[in-house]
Amino acid sequence: MKRTQLAILGLLLVVLGAAAWLLAKRSTTSWQSSAGHLPQKVVALPINDVAQVTIRQPDKEVNLTKKGDTWVVAEKSDYPANFDMISSLIRKVWELKPVQEVKVGPSQLGRLSLLPPGHGAESGTLLDFKDASGKRLAAITIGKKYMRESNQPTAQGRSAPAGRYVMPEDGAQHAMLVSEPFLQIDDKPEQWLDRTFLKIDKPTLVEVAGMTPETNWKLERAADAKEWKLADAKPGEQLDSAKASQVTSAVNSVASFTDILPPDTKAQSTGLDKPTTITIDTEEGFHYALEVGHKTNESYPVKVSASANLAANRTVQKSEKPEEKAKLDKEFQEKKETLEKKLATEKKLEGRIFLVPKFGIDLLEKSRVDLLATPTPSASPTGSPNAGKPLGKSAPTPGGRPRP
Repeated sequence: MKRTQLAILGLLLVVLGAAAWLLAKRSTTSWQSSAGHLPQKVVALPINDVAQVTIRQPDKEVNLTKKGDTWVVAEKSDYPANFDMISSLIRKVWELKPVQEVKVGPSQLGRLSLLPPGHGAESGTLLDFKDASGKRLAAITIGKKYMRESNQPTAQGRSAPAGRYVMPEDGAQHAMLVSEPFLQIDDKPEQWLDRTFLKIDKPTLVEVAGMTPETNWKLERAADAKEWKLADAKPGEQLDSAKASQVTSAVNSVASFTDILPPDTKAQSTGLDKPTTITIDTEEGFHYALEVGHKTNESYPVKVSASANLAANRTVQKSEKPEEKAKLDKEFQEKKETLEKKLATEKKLEGRIFLVPKFGIDLLEKSRVDLLATPTPSASPTGSPNAGKPLGKSAPTPGGRPRP
């Protein structure tokens, strides 16, 4: 290739590059402006006055309300909400700063999903913050995610959320881009529930009472023992220690829930009119009774009750020295206060219907026979004159003929 041709080719590449840059710049001119016009914060939110948060989307709505000192989820019969999640959301909006202004007209808001909920697929998510009297403190529409290329594969392919288009609900229709992706606002109402549930440690008794004798059994052990025993074992029943350990370990799986049902849910619709009852006692003196209904999909409806027989005083040994006694008394008192707080927390669960993952319940609802060791087949008798000979044929006589 001649030198003149190379020069022409290079010039063409420069011209094409410049044209591409001008085209890209022109396509984004209506979407952004200089950072000098950006406000310091997206909204002015008096963070300490917030007592109500509404998350309104086209297909669902979550209302989080502060009642006394407790936040609750209205859509879940005022069940306690996850305070950390709510606090995090309020603080994010309070601290929210724009990184880029986006100039769009009313007709272009749908492209960024900044239309109010109720406008179809181009609707955004409205975050509405109010005080205890219901007066609006601030509101903001959260629009489309801003995606950025990532070196690591994600659910969206090679892109990952790196921000969000937002617009304060102040009538100015001032759209902005922020660096916060606001992933938690897409959660369903049940995701905002306080997940504190039962914490069953060191069981000493596990009893299951089903609707038939085959589903009734009780395992128990001493507080300082590892070996489980089958209560009221019948002749020939031998507990399989491995199976017993697996079943009793399942009580630790009953430590979470996926959702709750309304308190007025009909017992007949869940099987709680004729429940299986699971009773658990622990070394620390806690007593739990779980009423379990019929399995639906991947969960069981469960009602819980909790009580405890906690020691009021510590048994003092005669050999204790004064400084040792003071230390042990302090440890006992701290432990007692911890257990009393645990009991108070678990008592608040009573009266609710929880959907508990099936894994732990399935293990606990085993039949009695499933806990027993498999009988070992007895060996064939040896030393018999006919051992090993085919049945149905008599031994030959000394004359060679079979006996009649």
